[in-house]
Amino acid sequence: MRISVTEVIFIALLATLVSCGGDPEPESVDSLSVEVTADTVITEEPMITDVSEQLSEAVETVPVAADPAGLWDTTMGQLELVVDDSEIVTGEYPLGTLQGTLTDNTLTFTYSEGSLSGEGTFTYEGDFNSFTGVQDISGTEFVWDGRRLQAQ
Repeated sequence: MRISVTEVIFIALLATLVSCGGDPEPESVDSLSVEVTADTVITEEPMITDVSEQLSEAVETVPVAADPAGLWDTTMGQLELVVDDSEIVTGEYPLGTLQGTLTDNTLTFTYSEGSLSGEGTFTYEGDFNSFTGVQDISGTEFVWDGRRLQAQ
């Protein structure tokens, strides 16, 4: 038994009418016949009109902790930063140590490298996974770049 495209559409329309509470008993099959061609476009009202709006309602945003603690790969070697209970940031790297405070996304610190000491700053990107900064050594600024290896 072969079923034409028109008959398939009729059956689908009939099923839709039944599920929507319409009259399932048409007067005749011929009165509901629809001619389908290759150019026929079947359109329906979309159920979701704005996908981005639907997604933003469904997805919860998890805040990123603004915390520099962890291991860092930097231009001055591997740096390990720790934040203590009083929000003091301390760190060790191959040439020395640093200690400072974080305000927003900027770490302001003092450092010690053997007989050298001075000040510096790191400015973290919004996700706290990278930073750029400078260290003043006897009036000369040395550039630091870092990317997070591991969060603590």
